[in-house]
Amino acid sequence: MALFVAGINPRRPVFLPASSLASDAAARRALLADVAARRGLTEGLLLADEGRLELYAVAEEGCDAYDIAAALFGGTSASLDVTGALYFAEGIDAAAHLFAALCELDEFAGAQSGLRTEGESAASGAQGLSPAEGLSASLARAVAEARSAGCLGEGLSRLAGAASTLAGALAAESSGAAPSALAETAVELASRVFGHLERRCVLAVGSGRLSDALGEAFARAGVDDFVFLGDDEQNERAHLLGARTAAPEGLSVVMGNADIVIVGSAVPGIAIDHRLMKGVARLRRGRPMLIVDGSRDGALVDRKVASIDGVFLYAADDLAAITRDAPWARVGAGASREKLLADATQRFARELFE
Repeated sequence: MALFVAGINPRRPVFLPASSLASDAAARRALLADVAARRGLTEGLLLADEGRLELYAVAEEGCDAYDIAAALFGGTSASLDVTGALYFAEGIDAAAHLFAALCELDEFAGAQSGLRTEGESAASGAQGLSPAEGLSASLARAVAEARSAGCLGEGLSRLAGAASTLAGALAAESSGAAPSALAETAVELASRVFGHLERRCVLAVGSGRLSDALGEAFARAGVDDFVFLGDDEQNERAHLLGARTAAPEGLSVVMGNADIVIVGSAVPGIAIDHRLMKGVARLRRGRPMLIVDGSRDGALVDRKVASIDGVFLYAADDLAAITRDAPWARVGAGASREKLLADATQRFARELFE
């Protein structure tokens, strides 16, 4: 599909008269009707938000999408000349532009243009929407209007679905601290448990974003003995880092030698339960152990193991609660959004070129 986005630069004077589309439902319907009737376009949706006016569309091969977009925006008013005020991107760059806007990482993320009416501004403030949440709500409205106008097809539905998934990930991210901050909390807890982290052993079971952040944080804190247990990806990571690997059947022995256990994801054949941990505690002969369950709900490790003497168990939610008031609470927030943006773009690129 020939996906593209065309938008009016909010820093250009022509943007203000064009911005009436954000609060004029009838004008948006008229533009979408023009999109549906326009030769060369097979799909289209109009994203009109505070500081942002963009047309996402799918064009037939060989047509001049830029000129079509200029004509569509110019047709909203007899005196509107958008020449030189449009920005334009095609293919995966168009999708990446939308994803960056949701992550508040594009050049127009902080633009303020007063597009909303006084009532709409008051409602937005009452709802306490962040810029990303407001944009996500505008995108949902745009999808509904495009569907109603008959110009929403498979291509833009897939784009909207990918954006919705990203918005959900961003919401989950903002509800707690970034993985980098949670990892700093885990390092602080480990320092309190062990006194120092030199010559400590970390066992990483499975993988995940928090697990990766934890491994990096413990390495920075001086840990140089890592053991990886999981799939081929984990084994490859261990090889690149020069670390050891372990097999599931040797779990109890490996855990007996580990001071810190990071459980990033479920691994077939492994259940870290109360029975296993009682045996591990006997092997450790009273030496303490810190276990981090990388899931938010603590589903990867049996919560009963926390009742065993010397075993300190924390799930992601536990780390988030401790991190909330810590000085490093916002560590890595920007990097986390950048990672979400990169992941969303890569996933959609695979779909786009399937």
